[in-house]
Amino acid sequence: MCKLNLIAASSTRLVCYFNSEAEDRAEYGEFTVSDIDPNQCTHLIYAFSDINNNEVVPMKATDIQQYQSFNGLKTRNPLLKTLLAVGGLTFDIQKFSEMVSEQQNRAKFIQSAITILRANGFDGLNIDWRNPRGAGSQLQDKQRFTLLCKELKEAFVAEGTAANRIRLIITASVSAEKATIDASYEVAEIAMHLDFINVLTFDFHGPWENVTGHHSPLYQGSQDIGNKNYSNTDFAMQYWRKQGAPTEKLNLGIAAYGRAFDLSTNASDVGAPVKGPGEEGCYTGEEGFWASYETCLYIEGVTTQLITDQKAPYAVTENQWVGFDNIDSLDTKVNYLKNYSFGGAFVWSLDLDDNSGEFCKMGKNPFISHLHTLLVPGNQNAKLTLSIVYCHGVENNHNIPYHNSSFNNHNFTYQNNAQYHNSPFHNHNFSHHNYNNGHHHNFPYHNHSVVPNQNHINCPYHNHSNAKYHNSPCHNHINLTYYDHNFSDHNNPLYHHNNHNFPDDHNFAFHNHSIAPYHKHKHNNGHYHNSPYHNNNNLSDYNHNPYHYHTLLYHNHNNNHYNNHNFPYHNHKNATYHNHSSSHNNHNFP
Repeated sequence: MCKLNLIAASSTRLVCYFNSEAEDRAEYGEFTVSDIDPNQCTHLIYAFSDINNNEVVPMKATDIQQYQSFNGLKTRNPLLKTLLAVGGLTFDIQKFSEMVSEQQNRAKFIQSAITILRANGFDGLNIDWRNPRGAGSQLQDKQRFTLLCKELKEAFVAEGTAANRIRLIITASVSAEKATIDASYEVAEIAMHLDFINVLTFDFHGPWENVTGHHSPLYQGSQDIGNKNYSNTDFAMQYWRKQGAPTEKLNLGIAAYGRAFDLSTNASDVGAPVKGPGEEGCYTGEEGFWASYETCLYIEGVTTQLITDQKAPYAVTENQWVGFDNIDSLDTKVNYLKNYSFGGAFVWSLDLDDNSGEFCKMGKNPFISHLHTLLVPGNQNAKLTLSIVYCHGVENNHNIPYHNSSFNNHNFTYQNNAQYHNSPFHNHNFSHHNYNNGHHHNFPYHNHSVVPNQNHINCPYHNHSNAKYHNSPCHNHINLTYYDHNFSDHNNPLYHHNNHNFPDDHNFAFHNHSIAPYHKHKHNNGHYHNSPYHNNNNLSDYNHNPYHYHTLLYHNHNNNHYNNHNFPYHNHKNATYHNHSSSHNNHNFP
């Protein structure tokens, strides 16, 4: 068996959740597997599955068919990794507690996980047990959660070895609240066994409080006192790191939604008094919860303001106060996670982006597209280190995946030896190949063909006095020249080796595929707990992370000079390059 150690020198992981409940929304709120662009994220997580009799089972009968379609997305992006999340925001915590209580229960759970993952083509599992010491748990559940992570990892390694296949990925989604972290996790121990960890850095504040506050601030605010000093992204990420989690395993949580409040006075600053949650999202149907595209709709024509010390944007429209993320705050958060060498970001969730491009008028999926541009390899800033290659017993096996990989068909002019060039280990002269990065940076948002009079956003929840915001040709269909995400878009060294996903490549962003589930939307208070990140056991422990974008301005990124594939380095006339034998231990990369 061959092993390739690749270490990303920058943060490159972008994990995206698919909320299967969005399939049941009406009109423009509906979002199905067929709406997913498989080229936007490095990992996709299907949320959620259930636990029944200590076994992982589909949440509903139709899920198995959906699993097949979901994993079928990998035919359009062979580098994509898919995970199945179990648990979620409103999940019955007692199911987890019972399952971890005895070794035989854990073993049953683990075997059922392997079965359902392999049968349906998933690459790994995401454990979304938000608060192992929350209401309904047992005293020993903190330590038992560690045992679960350890035994999952051991079983996944053993199964992969026995079947001679790449092992399954194990990840977890965890709280960002200090009190919950202290009570629920043996941080250093679980981090040893998890490939990556999604930190729920949002929903720190929300309409369940009596004053306004941004639900996903990057930094502590000037008005934060007492335990509120901990309610920010920076504290949570640094606390997980200081407790022993490797930075490269930590994903910063970003929410594609805003939290809205109904103001009770004329005051509109941070800390202004409120009556309760803001209006419900027109299509998501939850009070005080606005998907990023709904936020675009509601604040159209309104000036966005910045909470300077927290680096967090908000807007006020009539008596509605909403905190969200936009392009500027996404830039700031990504710069932050890169400066600290965190592994990447995760997003809740795909359905909350402007999938149609009709609301924000910035093209399809502008929120996640912008994160893709900032994070995913293909950018000039992404760097790769090749460390070690070694093989066992495959000296003359030319058919192993690493030697006949479709990922290496770059159609280069000088590929004179097909045997050599059908191997991913040969077509990667990293220092010389200017792979087709331009496809990632030529943002499609400069070809906007406006179709007038698309006045279909007549939502009963648009009660603002100025009707032009809600029933006007401003809500136009946007016809854009979008990404042509065939594999040529990903002709980057990072991509070409990412598919090897060896079990022990835990330091490589694409090998640590953990996907966290994010919430079933039926909280004990339906008004505003319909978010994936609510720890419904204790309001103070809510780990909610919304992020929104609006007024995205990415145009005319025409960096086509990256598309030069005619390199002399593909004209290898030395037979030693083409010997598919034990000499593959040394590929003499420049």
